[in-house]
Amino acid sequence: MNTVIQHESLGKISYEESFWTGKKSISINDVPATKISKNSFRTQDGKEIVISGNYLAGAQAIIRLGESNRCVVELLPKTKWYEITLSILPFLLILIWGNVPTLCQIVPVVGGALGGFISALISCANLLIIKSIKQVWLKIIISIVALGLAFLICYLVALLILSFM
Repeated sequence: MNTVIQHESLGKISYEESFWTGKKSISINDVPATKISKNSFRTQDGKEIVISGNYLAGAQAIIRLGESNRCVVELLPKTKWYEITLSILPFLLILIWGNVPTLCQIVPVVGGALGGFISALISCANLLIIKSIKQVWLKIIISIVALGLAFLICYLVALLILSFM
């Protein structure tokens, strides 16, 4: 995930975080900072930068300008409550539907560990996708599609299991 922020006093701040490894890098005005530790960097002019957070939780850079001066820059916004709510809906739907025998008689879905695994994967993928989108209406539409996809996949797996019985 790459983010570029234009700060009024520091200039252009570029932040990059690898989703798979969590590796972070930061540069100010196209000059890369030297990595000191996992979350600490130092610029060529001696400013120390400490990055807290990550892509999902929201990231911010604490830049020490001097002995007592520091500047906090938000690099990535925090996950909003509605993004979390929209993302857990597929998991909750399969959790509830798979545990109610009357609902499974109407439309069978695979529940238990397999249904939970499938719906949790789709929930996580949904969160990662909608976090990068700015329009709320598009986040809602994508989440509805993820909800339907989770239900469809669990339904097809249930049909597959029932066909072998």
